[in-house]
Amino acid sequence: MPQSITPEAALQWEQRRRDALLAGDADALAPLLSDALVYVHSTAVQDSKASYLRKLREQVLRYLRLEFTDLQAQVTDGAVLVTGRMGATVLKDGQEKQVRSVFLTVWLPEAGPAGDTVWRLCAHQGTPLPAA
Repeated sequence: MPQSITPEAALQWEQRRRDALLAGDADALAPLLSDALVYVHSTAVQDSKASYLRKLREQVLRYLRLEFTDLQAQVTDGAVLVTGRMGATVLKDGQEKQVRSVFLTVWLPEAGPAGDTVWRLCAHQGTPLPAA
């Protein structure tokens, strides 16, 4: 694992992910995601990279508000785990919904286009929080 990977770097990846989601920019999000992505929403719906990006491009899913709090990153041997809380307002199939969840993301190193190492989101698991 490259020594330059720090918890702060992982939190920057999460910020880039958040920014792309808020902008509805699937093209900016795509390079952050592994082709092997398993994305489990807090509703228990599961997406692959292709299906998640398609939902964003077709605006089936739009993030109107997205806040990450209590973020913590743990750098392990060969992976980075990020946990936190998410508060969001999403537009799903034309209906506005409020989402409150805790999540775990797993970032793994992969070969980049130039043979370099690139860290990509390989897994996301969201768990809904009880109504406040």
